[in-house]
Amino acid sequence: MASTHRLPPISSSRLVMLFSAFMVVACNLACWQALAALVELHGLKRLLFEGSFAVFLWSAFTLLFIGLSFRPLLKPVLSLVAISAAAAAYFMNDYGVAIDTVMFQNVVETNPGEVAALLSAKMFAYVVLLGLLPAALIWLWPVRYAPPLRGLLHKLGVAALATLLLLAAVAAFYSTYGPLLRQEDKLTHFINPTNFIYAGIKLGKERLGVRQVAAVQAIGTDAVQAAAGGRKRLMIFVVGETARADHFALNGYGRNTNPELSHLDVLDYTQVHSCGTSTAVSVPCMFSMFGRKDYSDKKGKTTEGLLDVLQHAGVKVLWVENNSDCKGTCLRSPHRDIPKNQPSPFCDGHNCLDEALLEGLQADIDKLDGDAVIFLHSDGSHGPEYYERYPPALERFTPVCHTNQLGSCSSEALANVYDNSILYTDHFLAQVVGLLKANQGRFDTAMWYVSDHGESLGENGLYLHAAPYAIAPEAQKHVPMVLWFGQGTLTDARVSRECLAARRDDADLSHDFVFHSVLGLFGVQTQVYKPALDLFRPCHEGATAG
Repeated sequence: MASTHRLPPISSSRLVMLFSAFMVVACNLACWQALAALVELHGLKRLLFEGSFAVFLWSAFTLLFIGLSFRPLLKPVLSLVAISAAAAAYFMNDYGVAIDTVMFQNVVETNPGEVAALLSAKMFAYVVLLGLLPAALIWLWPVRYAPPLRGLLHKLGVAALATLLLLAAVAAFYSTYGPLLRQEDKLTHFINPTNFIYAGIKLGKERLGVRQVAAVQAIGTDAVQAAAGGRKRLMIFVVGETARADHFALNGYGRNTNPELSHLDVLDYTQVHSCGTSTAVSVPCMFSMFGRKDYSDKKGKTTEGLLDVLQHAGVKVLWVENNSDCKGTCLRSPHRDIPKNQPSPFCDGHNCLDEALLEGLQADIDKLDGDAVIFLHSDGSHGPEYYERYPPALERFTPVCHTNQLGSCSSEALANVYDNSILYTDHFLAQVVGLLKANQGRFDTAMWYVSDHGESLGENGLYLHAAPYAIAPEAQKHVPMVLWFGQGTLTDARVSRECLAARRDDADLSHDFVFHSVLGLFGVQTQVYKPALDLFRPCHEGATAG
């Protein structure tokens, strides 16, 4: 009987080898671009090296998949990898992002709204052409599976061949491969699909380790507030999103993106750096007792943070969310999300402007009978749809980029739409200050604003954020920080405003100071408090230099 298959049968090993070649040619443009920037060879030697690198990639991919080339696994695994690699190729090619554990964590912890913001016709084309069509071909192509023993021997032969070719490729240019492969942030995070496969496995192992911990480690259980006279204290701590320090007029930016804050008596700090380049890292890190160099996702998820210590000391806390989520920071504290479909002039059913965070907040303040910190997690300048982060009335810089395809926008339009979002952040923070001023009769009031990380706006082909910290541009790490204090707040805290103002350009300030400075301002005494990381300590009445 004649076969009804249009494609001739193929062995499982040959399908793996063809698939590996497809990955090298079709899904690794970003990798080849990264390689071109790192290798300084020229002429024929460069061409030969690039040929060896193609052999290196093909051999590595073949070794990765040959062990999975058995009947139950082969087609499902290759199909899933094809679709995932297509999506990865889109983000690496279009936004210039590298894929490491942090980026994979961002993917895992994202929400439907953030996913929707990234969808586009171009992404759909990538997934269809590089993912779904190859996956369909994989399923349509009849695969010939050899008997178990012969099949195993054949697979071992293919693995041996791939190993020899890989070693030969490296040996031929060992002096180039040696340093090249050690620069994982610059190259291996762009090798598709091993980048996201490795990142997924690593993150899975980390999460498994977290789950194996019986309970979150308590810290600061000895926390008490120093006796203080006068009024109770109220701070509103605003966690910013994706704001760049160099786009704040307060920091010297050429455009007036801070028209309202500039008329308020604020303290601005110009050299602050973030703990990470993504919300998933920076938010829990800035509220942990660990500095950036000591912080890890496992530590963040298994150790109490600032909100817990404040509560141990008797300070009331509340977290109000208008972003993705608090990344574990608020799980043991009173918290609420802003419903996107609530009846509000600031919400449209799928998105809320940050002023929605202030609705009903006065009622929460009215219930307070002691010291309190209210944390507002703003949507800020969340990309790529910057145009949805501000109301039409604040679209002052035009023309604007009205798409999530940032690479298709001119640099002027992209800067304009981003600056409009910063302009709205300025307006929102002024509203926060206005709320605090209305409560100065009952409380010593303060506002602290700092962004979680910055943003790339097309410089050197990079967009958005979450680049590996070691190679991330300043735009993703240098963040704005603004403080405001009500009448008598600093006097009652015995802190010199002039001293704080003199620290405006301190280069050592970072997210590391948040945990200890908030404790210090509220007079919380605990063994986990570090005076050296308290912004206010050197400016406290009677403080000594050193």
